Amino acid sequence: MKKLFILVLVLLMGIMGTASASKSRFKDPNYSFSNIMNVYLAECTYAPKSNQPHDLQEDSNPTGRALNSLRTAMAKKNKNLIVPPDEPTRARLDLHLTVHTLATYTYWKEPWFEEVYENKKITERDRDGRERTVTIPVKRVVQHPGHWITNAYAEVEFTLKDRSTGRTVYNCIDTRERQDSGYDGMLNRICNDFVGDIK
Repeated sequence: MKKLFILVLVLLMGIMGTASASKSRFKDPNYSFSNIMNVYLAECTYAPKSNQPHDLQEDSNPTGRALNSLRTAMAKKNKNLIVPPDEPTRARLDLHLTVHTLATYTYWKEPWFEEVYENKKITERDRDGRERTVTIPVKRVVQHPGHWITNAYAEVEFTLKDRSTGRTVYNCIDTRERQDSGYDGMLNRICNDFVGDIK
């Protein structure tokens, strides 16, 4: 049973593609985030990291896409993103939103071989004529054809400052990568996580 579970897990990972995520977060334990309904967008910038590969296919409007995703995430939780030229009078927090990466990278993977284990059932008869079935793992070599692979990347930084003091009370850099043709799903999850974190 354990071998079957491992085989299924490996197959699912192959089907779903690879994914990775990392998050660095600071949240002031002395600041009350309760009843935060309105956040004022003080700044929204695109600042790609200097160590990014030059052959990434970057989004043509990363800040606009991030803002749309954030608005949707906030609306789901009955929160408002106040955007200039609207006045920030109803908001206690200023949001500084920075998109570091919103891009894809496509490359060719050469044909390759993989050793996989499959369960094989063997039925045999004993001396008394009774059948007995045994399941054993059998190694098989699979040849994979060459194909194009697209990886999607998203990295967004959220900084919240108290409007009255200017003090930073929250900062989060959320970085995600997965084998996918687009980054919208990752971006939506990043924004949903941020909104869920400031309740």
